[in-house]
Amino acid sequence: MFEPNSRLGRGQVRWERLLFFFVLIAVPAFLSSCGSSATTTTTPTITVSCTPTDVTVLGTSQCTATVLNLSSTLVNWSVSGTGNGSISSGGLYTAPATVPTNNVVTITAVSQVQSTLTATESLTLEKAVAITTVTCNDSQGNQASTVSSGNQLDCTATASTGAIVPVNWSVANTNNPAVILNSGSISSQGVYTAPLVPPQGQSVTITATSQALATETMSVMVTVNFGNKVLSGPYVFSTSGRLTNLSKAFWARAGSFSAGGGSLTGFEDTNQGGAPNIVTTQRAFTGSYSIGPDGRGTMQFCENGSPACPLGSPSATAYFRIVVISPQQAQIIEFSSPTSASALTTAGGEILSQAQLVSPNNANLSGTYSFNFAGVSTAATEESAIGEFAANGFGTIGQGSATSPGEVEINAGGPVPLATTPYTISSNGRGTVALNGLNFSFYPVSASRVIFIEIDAAALATPTTPASILVGDAYKQQTSLTCGWGLNALNGSIAFETSGLDSRSGPPGVVIADVGAFSASNNGTTGAVSAGSVDENSGGTVSSTLGTLTGTYSLDSCGRGTLGIGSNTYVFYIISPSDAVLQETTSGVIAHGLLLPSVDGPFANSTLAGSYAFRLGGTNAAGTAGNREDFLGQLTSDGKGNVTGGSLDLNDFGVTQTGCVPLTTNCIAIANGTYLPTPLPPPLVSLRATMTLPLSTTPATNRKLVLYMVNPTLFFALDTDTTGTAIGAIFNQF
Repeated sequence: MFEPNSRLGRGQVRWERLLFFFVLIAVPAFLSSCGSSATTTTTPTITVSCTPTDVTVLGTSQCTATVLNLSSTLVNWSVSGTGNGSISSGGLYTAPATVPTNNVVTITAVSQVQSTLTATESLTLEKAVAITTVTCNDSQGNQASTVSSGNQLDCTATASTGAIVPVNWSVANTNNPAVILNSGSISSQGVYTAPLVPPQGQSVTITATSQALATETMSVMVTVNFGNKVLSGPYVFSTSGRLTNLSKAFWARAGSFSAGGGSLTGFEDTNQGGAPNIVTTQRAFTGSYSIGPDGRGTMQFCENGSPACPLGSPSATAYFRIVVISPQQAQIIEFSSPTSASALTTAGGEILSQAQLVSPNNANLSGTYSFNFAGVSTAATEESAIGEFAANGFGTIGQGSATSPGEVEINAGGPVPLATTPYTISSNGRGTVALNGLNFSFYPVSASRVIFIEIDAAALATPTTPASILVGDAYKQQTSLTCGWGLNALNGSIAFETSGLDSRSGPPGVVIADVGAFSASNNGTTGAVSAGSVDENSGGTVSSTLGTLTGTYSLDSCGRGTLGIGSNTYVFYIISPSDAVLQETTSGVIAHGLLLPSVDGPFANSTLAGSYAFRLGGTNAAGTAGNREDFLGQLTSDGKGNVTGGSLDLNDFGVTQTGCVPLTTNCIAIANGTYLPTPLPPPLVSLRATMTLPLSTTPATNRKLVLYMVNPTLFFALDTDTTGTAIGAIFNQF
């Protein structure tokens, strides 16, 4: 009865043993899972890297430390050894100026929270690569040491191996390194751009400085000359003079053109006296120009519809010589073709940069203007017209803000009122107006200056009787009030110039020109002139009265004044204080000119130092107005009383120099000359000097000039040779 129970008891024991086995396996796993919340201990680490690892003297390398398993990643930096350079708190290593004996330095980073935690990086110090050559190449890739206005040179610094050395570039005036103005500019890539006008001395120094070592430098000198890019953009121009045929008739032209890259396009008005009297208006032309190293150059027009007019083109119809003063101004004379020594016209004038015109078009003539026109009358005799007009900016002379149209004085005839009249300025910038029956076209240079030319022609019924021809300028009066002038508008040291015809010895008269200076003062009711000086050339007869002339002046509120200097009398119209258009009213003289304030005197040797452009016009030995002479050129002076050279282009009543190419040779060379300031009595400071220009003509001749200083960049000039009369100005180029 007990057997089955016995078998059951043995099976139960085997199951209990199996259960115990599984418990033994599960306990370690359970104990393991319960211990997962305990902190594991990890070792902190630090590493250092620097870029670059090869460092040139005075170069830098940025070092970075990477810290793991610490509460702070901040480190302290150090570099081993004395004279091995320095390292900043930010890890920027700067190499020393010289390589130490051992050229390997060790950079160390130390943890700021665990000083025993450090890491190092080794850097190799290298000597700076020496600059052995600095070269500058032109746009064609050719090595060059000369560059012209606005052009570029590409400069590089190289080592002896030919490798390019990283450098910093700079440029300065060679003669005065402290002067940066007008030296041009150079980019970080070494591209040098020349200024439009050369710097004083015409030389700049381009310097390459090693980026690795500031004491490692090399320089080259570059000569900067004038070039075609000095003229670019819109310009207004005018010339006046005489035809060189038997009629010797008066001639004038005025117009505008756009210049760039040696080419130009424009339009002009011309007025040719004589019988028949020929007037052209808005004649289109193409043209070209070339500017030489000294600023002298050639220019030509094709006025016959030619689509292009390169230099030397057989389509050219008008030829000129020019001399550049600045990108805003050049002087011009008419000349012969390159294949001829005979010019059809002798005339001179100006080229002026035209400011951006405003809209509407008529607003380009707005305000009160003082004008100075000169030329010939209907009888083909000398004529001067001076006065003022008021334009309202809306197309009318004499209405709107103006209290009266204005007035004109012709040949010392006294003021005659101008009639109210319309004017029109077209979209091309050319305007037209009639002033008391005389028809003009005009070209605004800016809001302050306008060039006028009369465009009347002989009536068809009387073709042999030409119309008058006048050409000149109008200057905006610089006052905020209409008729707001007083005696103080003429005050202090003043220089003046006039030119015209002297008939005091009888017809036909001879060309006369005066330059001078005086001191103006007033007591509120009366104006006084003292210390007056006048140099005069009348048909080759030269006279000088220095510092002893006295006189008086008056001025009404609208800007018209009268002036007496010794026995000479004048009428003037103010433009700005001590700046006015001028007409001589001395009996027997018809002349016009300007008076300007003279500043920054006295005239000393150092006043003339640098390069100068000049233009003078008048008459040759014949002395009469028909035998006109014009010349322009360039000269240099040393600031010590010496003219050190130059050259000029001469049109002597149509006779010019054969084979003269001003871009490569001198037309007429100016040899070493002299200038000498002249003391004048007080209160007038010394404004006068004399100058001698020896010319390489056959036979050799001298040009003797008297100069009056307007300011250090402008001088009135009178030719005092007894073989003719010429007057003009000398302008500082650089």
